Amino acid sequence: MKNKILMIVLAVAIASSLVFYVGFQNYILSQNPEGYNGITTVKIAKAETELNPPPNAYVCPKNNSIIFTSSNINLIVLTMGHIRAENLTGRTPPAYAQHNVFVIYGLINPTLIIPEGAIIHVTVINLDAGDCHNFVITTISPPYSYNVMMGGNMMNNVMMNKNRYFISMMPLLPHANYSTGEAYEYSYTVSISSPGTYWYICTYPGHAEMGMYGKIVVVS
Repeated sequence: MKNKILMIVLAVAIASSLVFYVGFQNYILSQNPEGYNGITTVKIAKAETELNPPPNAYVCPKNNSIIFTSSNINLIVLTMGHIRAENLTGRTPPAYAQHNVFVIYGLINPTLIIPEGAIIHVTVINLDAGDCHNFVITTISPPYSYNVMMGGNMMNNVMMNKNRYFISMMPLLPHANYSTGEAYEYSYTVSISSPGTYWYICTYPGHAEMGMYGKIVVVS
């Protein structure tokens, strides 16, 4: 009986956390709506072909990195489970990626090397059949907590619009519908003005904690 009560309390706590997270996310977006074009749909078959890099992007499979040399970058990010990613790319995810991953131009959770001040046109497509995902750039390095958005003083700084932790923000994309052959996508533009190391993550609770993240190195 005691264990049953504890399980109920835990379930309520998790549900409350998710509800608060979604509300908090909507608050952040309402404070900074510029550059957000809205969620649209795309054919899954078309999205799965978006593996070829654009000009001035050099894919390096040996060290799982992509070097961008242009000041105007098109970045297409596919989100999915690690098994689907392996089947799509023929590659093995990094050892730290235990569940969901990002696929960018044929690599899984690659390091992105980007020139300082480059304009990055990000398009995120969620090909996961069961989970919601997003692609957010942050200054916070791994390891991540279950509720990465709620750690420490992070929430207070974001709500006060100090932009201390997040370089970009976007809503969670609903999971793909393989019955209709459609997935959801979202586009936004971002620029990182200071050289250094940054990270891209999925902010859905538990995803970054289980390895849904990668590194961005901004070079001068």
